[in-house]
Amino acid sequence: MLDLILRYEVWLIAALVLVAADVLLGLDFILLSFGVGAAVTGLSLLLQDSLPLPYTGNWQALLTFFGIFSLVILVPLRRLLIKNRNQQDEPDINRY
Repeated sequence: MLDLILRYEVWLIAALVLVAADVLLGLDFILLSFGVGAAVTGLSLLLQDSLPLPYTGNWQALLTFFGIFSLVILVPLRRLLIKNRNQQDEPDINRY
């Protein structure tokens, strides 16, 4: 089971599933950040031979990287979303 976590295919499939779930369910980009984190984790595993990264060796470090990177992406994405919602609250001149 733990050897599946170290395969890049699993991470890229998880990224597609998370992004698709966010689009279909409309969860305000929460799952999108985790999908981006899974995609970056999968790409780092794919490029492991040409770009040796310290967190690709064991599953604990890989899951830690995924969690931290996903949360780092979530914060600016949420701020951008809130900023865009506040700008859209202006009345529409075409609304009667």
